[in-house]
Order: sequence, then C-alpha cells, then structure tokens
Amino acid sequence: MREYVAFLLQMIIWSSFSLIEWLSGRDRPFFKGMMLCVFLYMAFLLARKIGLRTRQALWTTTLTAAMYFTCQHFVWEALQ
Repeated sequence: MREYVAFLLQMIIWSSFSLIEWLSGRDRPFFKGMMLCVFLYMAFLLARKIGLRTRQALWTTTLTAAMYFTCQHFVWEALQ
C-alpha cells in the first residue's frame, strides 16, 4: 500500500515538474538537467519519508519517472 501512495504522490511531483519545465522554456539544457535532478531527489525523499526502504524508494522513483516520461512522450506525439 505504501508503494501505491508513493507512486501517486510522485506522479503529482512529475506533473509539477512538467509545469515548471514549461514555465522555464528559455532555460539552457544544463539548468533543466539540474532541475530534473532536484525533482528526482525530492521524489526519492518523499518515498523514503513514507516509509519505503532505500532500495524500494529508488525503484519506485525510477519506475514512476520512466512511466511518466514515456506516457508524456506518447501523449505529445499523439497531439502533434
């Protein structure tokens, strides 16, 4: 159950990342990469705070980010 809660909250984090990335459209790629690292770390800390073990939190964060960005890619491809 904790994994599911972490998944849902991390999806909210990734949605806010997309919004902030859209708002900072003129930033250089280096700063966008730094922002991605910050959001990855926040998502990982959230999973740890919920009570997941380190390995579980790492896997949950990785899978959530991969799933979100894959779905985001397919949605943008379908819209264009």
